[in-house]
Amino acid sequence: MEPELKIIKEVDATEFNIKLKSDGIVYVWFKDNCVLDIDLQLRMLNCYKNITNLKLTPFIFEAEGSINVTKEARDNAIKIEEDSPCSAMAIIVGNIAQAMIANFYMKFNKPKRPYRVFNKKADGIEWLKQYL
Repeated sequence: MEPELKIIKEVDATEFNIKLKSDGIVYVWFKDNCVLDIDLQLRMLNCYKNITNLKLTPFIFEAEGSINVTKEARDNAIKIEEDSPCSAMAIIVGNIAQAMIANFYMKFNKPKRPYRVFNKKADGIEWLKQYL
């Protein structure tokens, strides 16, 4: 069972929820049927900057159900990586489709910052602790 963590800052939008918790990790939750395009990506980047005060911080990403990442957003992700406050990214996958998207991104876009895919949230959190 996960310990109850205090929420330091939170942004809740139609497509996502972002929380900086007391463990120093930013938790990003994509809501069901989210379409991640460049517009949403840039809005989220602004939220990341606000929630972290521009400090490099480990991030964990999860999706409630289906998420569709446009090709343009995949290509843009690597371009904006330098501008992002993510020190490391743990991607939690709940199904085969999410795993395919996450692994495809890693293989073809080759993130410059640490990036790993996990089936279990606890494993992702444990891995991210080294980047605090």
